[in-house]
Parts: sequence; structure tokens; C-alpha cells
Amino acid sequence: MFRSKESGNRGAAFESVLGKGIEIQGTMLSKGSLRVDGKLQGKLQSECDVMIGHGAVVKAHIEAANVTIAGDVTGNVKCTGRLELLSSGRLRGDISVGSLVISEGAVFSGAAEMSKLAETQTQAKGVTDRQREH
Repeated sequence: MFRSKESGNRGAAFESVLGKGIEIQGTMLSKGSLRVDGKLQGKLQSECDVMIGHGAVVKAHIEAANVTIAGDVTGNVKCTGRLELLSSGRLRGDISVGSLVISEGAVFSGAAEMSKLAETQTQAKGVTDRQREH
């Protein structure tokens, strides 16, 4: 339906888009993927992926499966999968993630915590890879 222009999500489709001219205060809940290009203040929860587009201003606590940030975020981020800060991304807040990718030029200010789930998955993959070698 909607396609992302950022390199971090080429080909990704978003079920909902908060456009550039839209400002929301409050809690947003989504069962599907969501792209934010406008302004959001409050809380954002998604069972799927969240993309904070270039130029977006978000002052919110974010919880999602995967989060990609190309805009400006102030608030804590919790994701079970991957958090990616693109080169134009700015994040001020603490994070709890499965994996983290920070592109050159991105700004991150806060504390980071890698979840046990990610460690367990990485260890299991290492065992599987070793089994394939033998």
C-alpha cells in the first residue's frame, strides 16, 4: 500500500501512515506496521514495525517489533527485534532491543540494553551453524 523511501526499509509496506501535516497527542495503538512522518507526542505501540520518517518529530515512548528511525525521537524505545538509526536519525532516550544498528551520522544519547531473547537466538544460531559445519 505505502512504500518507504528510506534505505533501511526498501520495499517495506506500511499499513498506516501519519503524514507530515498531522500532529497527534496521546496514545497510538496499531496491530499493523506504521510509518510516522508528522508529529507525535505520547505513546506509540505496534505489534509490527514502526518507521519514524525523515523530518518526523516524536516525543513518545515507542514499543514495537522493529523500529527504524530517520527523524527525531525523544523517548524510550523498546523493541523485541531490531532498532535501526539511519544517518539522519536522532534518538534521545533509553533503549531495550534485540539488535541495534547505528548508521554513520546518526545520534544516540541514552542507555542501551540488549534483551536475553536476542542473546539466546544468537547462541542458538551459533550452535546450528556449527552443526552444519560437521
